[in-house]
Amino acid sequence: MRPVFYDYPAAATASCDQSMAFTLGKSLLIAPPPKPESPQTYDVCLPAGGWYDYWTGQRVGTPEPAAAGPIQSATQAVPTARSLGDRVTETPRLDHLPVFVRAGTILPRQPLVQSTSETPNGPLRLDVYPGADCMGTLYEDDGRTLAYTRRGYFRQTVRCTITPTGLSIDFAKPEGGFKPWWKSITVTVHNWTGTGAATVRGKRVAAMQDGAAGSATIAVPAQNAAGTIVVEGRQSTAG
Repeated sequence: MRPVFYDYPAAATASCDQSMAFTLGKSLLIAPPPKPESPQTYDVCLPAGGWYDYWTGQRVGTPEPAAAGPIQSATQAVPTARSLGDRVTETPRLDHLPVFVRAGTILPRQPLVQSTSETPNGPLRLDVYPGADCMGTLYEDDGRTLAYTRRGYFRQTVRCTITPTGLSIDFAKPEGGFKPWWKSITVTVHNWTGTGAATVRGKRVAAMQDGAAGSATIAVPAQNAAGTIVVEGRQSTAG
């Protein structure tokens, strides 16, 4: 948990009030109301590169104008060149916390557990948000001992690339000697118009297309060796 400008220095001169916004890692940006007691709408300035709404999976934001409103901070007044990102307008709600995912993120999720000593029951979920430098890392160890210092861990890099026929998701060869808990993986590609088909290690499989959510989902076995999944289709032009 850190201020937005830690990973995105240009945010220090953004025109939005970011006094309450923060990031979790580099890929998640959380933007609660800057004035929690006020019901007024507020703007969120998203750093350059493209972002998705975590809750809907849709691309969000309109390009931020070069001169966007009055100066709201001393750093904004400094004439420093910066990369313009996108802007989103939010309305404060008690039942909604604005969360955004950076384009190019591969976000792992697991079934709910009550403590770290409990083994999740179900598939590992990978949410893929296509964009530049698309990658993520899967990591697991026993969480209790120092076995990870002796290669008692599982680490696997996953990358995605948009091709003329679809989205290629490449699993690198795993590192370490630890066996993770998951036996299957559910891959969901967001902001994607699919054909209902995918290829896993050269074999055709069905992909479930959710037209309302604009996503394509496939279920595959755990990728315990290097391999490639290709989800047919194209990135949606409108979120």
